[in-house]
This record gives sequence, structure tokens and C-alpha cells, in this order.
Amino acid sequence: METIRRAIARPLDTRTALLCLAILALNLLDAFATLRHLEHGAQELNPFMLALLHRGAGQFLIVKHLLASAGVIGIALHPGRRAADVALFILFPLYALLAVYQIALFYVM
Repeated sequence: METIRRAIARPLDTRTALLCLAILALNLLDAFATLRHLEHGAQELNPFMLALLHRGAGQFLIVKHLLASAGVIGIALHPGRRAADVALFILFPLYALLAVYQIALFYVM
């Protein structure tokens, strides 16, 4: 229990915190944009997300956000570690590009 408390109480640098929050915000943008695009004829290609969509938009949003949150919490618990830095280096640009793609689809559809 002490190990968990020390891990959670560890200070988080501003850069890591902002990147983690940005990833979560971009994930939510992706989720809401996906729902909007599906309403206008797009198709979900991810079989796992498609199964969630069949259960309802609410479950889709909750599970999608929880999955991203779990990953971000894992990164935030290990700031400064090489694996966490690499994950941020990969995830932030990936989510940013995904957001640009989703926004571009608003103009195409």
C-alpha cells in the first residue's frame, strides 16, 4: 500500500501533465467526432469499437475514454521514465493527427 501511495504522491512535471491532459481531450474529440460522422454515413472500422457502438453511444464514449485514461494514468505514474516519454512522444502527435483528420472529415461529409 505504501508503494502505491508513493507512486501517486510523486510530483508530475508540467510538460507531462499537459501532454496527458491534451491526449485525453483529443481522445474525447475523436470519440464525439466519430459519433457525428457515423450519423452521417461513415463506418467504424475498429471491430472492438464497433461492438461497443452496438451497445450504445454512451458505452462507446465511456469505454473509449476509460481505455485512454488507463494508458495516460500509467504514463503519469512513471514520469521521466524512458517508456513513458516514448509513449508521450508517440501518442500526442498521433492523437493530434487523428484530430486533424476528424475535423477534416467535417468538411468532406
